[in-house]
Amino acid sequence: MYIPSDYIIKDTAVISAFVQQQPFAQVVCAGDNFPIINHMPLLYDAGQRCLWGHLAKNNSDLKYLSNSRVTVVFSGAHGYISPNWYDKPGVPTWNYQTVHARGICQTDTSEKITQGIVDELSALHQKSLGLSWRNDYNPAMLSAIVALKIDIIDMSCQFKLSQDRSATDRQNVINALQENGQPELAEAMKQALKL
Repeated sequence: MYIPSDYIIKDTAVISAFVQQQPFAQVVCAGDNFPIINHMPLLYDAGQRCLWGHLAKNNSDLKYLSNSRVTVVFSGAHGYISPNWYDKPGVPTWNYQTVHARGICQTDTSEKITQGIVDELSALHQKSLGLSWRNDYNPAMLSAIVALKIDIIDMSCQFKLSQDRSATDRQNVINALQENGQPELAEAMKQALKL
């Protein structure tokens, strides 16, 4: 991913927090003729420097994922930025946040691993809804999924949030985004100003 110097994020704490806040990712690997892309929530394990997830056992893409190099794409707030919002002339653009994690994907069918991933993902997202997690599902259902572990080789992060514009232009963009129903992108811009 090409990252101009104005937009690069190198702070590992910021990257780690972003990946945990935006867990729904695209896992991309090479296929026979075209790239293979699967969408899934992932758990970031900073201690092991890896990502955990799972796919249906009958997903034919598993043959490409096992022991393969992958790129995982995490996306955050994004949206169109009108030059009408600038104090000084400019061009239309798109503001966004993204992290690319590159690594090696391994698959595992052991019930202990798959249950751990399902339980941890579920508990995390239940908690975000203010709900508790009870793993009272039929354990036989775990035989229908395959665990994924992606050992991270490197991560790159780009927050393109009008950092190259004047303070006045950035504030105008934030105000316009709030007025136009994009509070998440406006908040991301506010936070980027603190980095």
